[in-house]
Amino acid sequence: MEMIELTEELIESAEQRSAGLPYPQLVKNLKAIGVDNYEVKVKNRKRTYTSVNGDKLILAGDLPEFECAEAFKLEEVKAAIKRTQDGLTDYPTFLHEIGAAGIHTYVADLTGMKVIYQGPNSEYEYEEMIPEA
Repeated sequence: MEMIELTEELIESAEQRSAGLPYPQLVKNLKAIGVDNYEVKVKNRKRTYTSVNGDKLILAGDLPEFECAEAFKLEEVKAAIKRTQDGLTDYPTFLHEIGAAGIHTYVADLTGMKVIYQGPNSEYEYEEMIPEA
């Protein structure tokens, strides 16, 4: 696979090609440009993308910042994920819902095809597999 330098424009292009499509399509598009994983800070959507060759691209948060809850509520996390998978909520609403349920960060492992939702400390996390597109 040809190594492509990650840029904000490249990420935005992958996101735009995936707009309105299920999340696995975004994963497929990000993998195609060489993204191995990415981490999202829920409070403001600051994203750190890591390429398959280890290069990192950090994109500043582009949503109004809010405080994530300290109490981890697993059932509310699962319900928020289900609502967004079913197309009932947009992405900013999804972030607010998981933040209110105690998620501070999530990591999308595109090689392992899973998303790891992390609470205020390492003992609180929830993993969900990403279906193939």
